[in-house]
Amino acid sequence: MKRLFVVAAMLLSVNAMFAQDTIVAQVVSEAELSDEPKNGGKVTLKPYGFVRDYLYYDSRQTYNTNAGLFEQIPKDKSYDPENSTYDLNSESEMNFLAITTRLGLNMSGVRALNADVTAKIEADFCGFTGNNFMIRLRQAYYKMQWRNNKHSLLMGQAWHPMTGDLPEVLALASGSPFQPFSRSPQLRYDYKLSNVNFTYAALWQFQYKTVGPTGYDPKFNKIPEMFLGIDYSNNGFKIGYGVDILSIVPRTSATVSYEVAKVGDDGKYVLDAEGRTIKETKEKKVRVDERLTTCSPMLYVNYAKNKFSVKAKGVLAENTAHLSMYNGFGVSEIHKNYSQEYTPIRSLTGWVDLCYGSKLKFNLFGGFSKNLGAKDELASGNQIFARNSVKNIDYMWRVCPAVSYTVSGVTFGLEYELTNVGYGKEVNSWADVEATRDVYNNRLCAMLKYAW
Repeated sequence: MKRLFVVAAMLLSVNAMFAQDTIVAQVVSEAELSDEPKNGGKVTLKPYGFVRDYLYYDSRQTYNTNAGLFEQIPKDKSYDPENSTYDLNSESEMNFLAITTRLGLNMSGVRALNADVTAKIEADFCGFTGNNFMIRLRQAYYKMQWRNNKHSLLMGQAWHPMTGDLPEVLALASGSPFQPFSRSPQLRYDYKLSNVNFTYAALWQFQYKTVGPTGYDPKFNKIPEMFLGIDYSNNGFKIGYGVDILSIVPRTSATVSYEVAKVGDDGKYVLDAEGRTIKETKEKKVRVDERLTTCSPMLYVNYAKNKFSVKAKGVLAENTAHLSMYNGFGVSEIHKNYSQEYTPIRSLTGWVDLCYGSKLKFNLFGGFSKNLGAKDELASGNQIFARNSVKNIDYMWRVCPAVSYTVSGVTFGLEYELTNVGYGKEVNSWADVEATRDVYNNRLCAMLKYAW
């Protein structure tokens, strides 16, 4: 099965490299080639953005990014070695930040190869180190839309297809880690036939990366990540299915230790008191051939009518740390040539989001995730690579009500988030977690946003 996925991924990768020429040739042949824009050649630039302030309070320490704004789950209990009653992660935290303020520019009016071409560039101020806040690229892509509305081609950095139809929460994390969250450089093709839309995308990792033996490092992902999806929409109802295929190379080399006779400065072997040659340990790099291919299917449903909407999504996830989710992979076999076999750590994750209102909105989000363990038994040592190196999660859930009011582009919002994680004291050879304990975080978040 793994070889089948590798072959499929390679074929899809080759298709991605030539997709643009093939699609363009097909579409151009359907109508007379015309590069005349709709508006006579004038390029339209439309700036947009908002100023957004977040004030948040957490009842304990959490795994987060963006100075605590992108909060995911509470940290496990960690006791002081000299004081078994003091949990180091029980300290609360509070902050007020405006770094998610956003600037964007939409461009339109260009026409090429019988298609209307639009482009987007979008940035915020979350690319910081220490106390220095810097502009960060969020999205940067251009899109070709043919006038028959059947074909579209997107190229650049945009939202990952697995993140489509985000829940209506106020928090920056947008439901993560129950909801996949990632923006990736990609080549994406959509074909629309009546109410059905087909999606194919080849993606590369940039900001959101796979974690492995060398840390968060995508440089050995020699085959692009692939996504295939289909959705149906009609009268406010939408249902979709997609599958994400990720093929990674965890290592290209391994470090091997070996012993040699120790040689002194005089070029002679160094002997011990009994006349025996003293050995010393050295290390060398050897090349290894490794690959792990995983498949993560997704199902989602949306319905909206008047002021009411409901959204739901479920993912059977394998090694989706690059989608800001808490699982990964482990070592299942070690060969005599120092190469290793790997197995994905799986989880079943889902959420439901209810929203009612227009100016005054009420929202209720609920998410749940369950660790399903490793696909194959782990080798001795139970070596696992996971997001934030967290390997002992059995389950997690979240309940999040929110209310917001918008008038003249100004939005006031208040949100409460209760997140619980079942951490285990032990992880067995199948990556199943045993002897769990519940760890909670209460987050209260107030948001003020002025958009234009």
